[in-house]
Amino acid sequence: MQFTNRRSDLAAIDRDATLHWLQDFAALLDEMGVAAALIGGQARNFWAEPRITRDFDFAVRADRGPVLKLIEELHRRGYVSEQEQGSDLASGPDFARLVNPVTSDAIDLQSAKTPYPEELLRRARKLDESQLLSVATPEDIIVLKLIAYHSKDVVDLAVLGVIEGLDWEYIEQWADS
Repeated sequence: MQFTNRRSDLAAIDRDATLHWLQDFAALLDEMGVAAALIGGQARNFWAEPRITRDFDFAVRADRGPVLKLIEELHRRGYVSEQEQGSDLASGPDFARLVNPVTSDAIDLQSAKTPYPEELLRRARKLDESQLLSVATPEDIIVLKLIAYHSKDVVDLAVLGVIEGLDWEYIEQWADS
């Protein structure tokens, strides 16, 4: 993809760094036994011209042991927990936000504990054979953006909504639930 303006060139550079970071993180997820898919702004960047975003959002299969092991390893690597919800639940935390105090990069882990996030994880895919980490489909990113519905999500919805071949029935099904 050829970008024509300076801002897009910067986003393209960020995309290369992002891909490297994601490969490393995917290896860590695999090592910790955590099934996950990239969601949020970084996942949106796989499907449309990239925009700058510094956080990495993941849907993770709810499994207390591996998720807590992953959080411990991230702490060991210098990340600090900024927020956790449901960490005392038998199924593990519903949500955890970890931040690297040096780079300000953030990792959000959202546990798949209901049918929709489980379906998102099932549908997530790798875009080429060398990719270690699955990425949510554009349809699932649209559903998540409709749920969150922040100002940046409205812009992302406009960008994602023009992708050819979207399964609008699937989007409507989950957006209505």
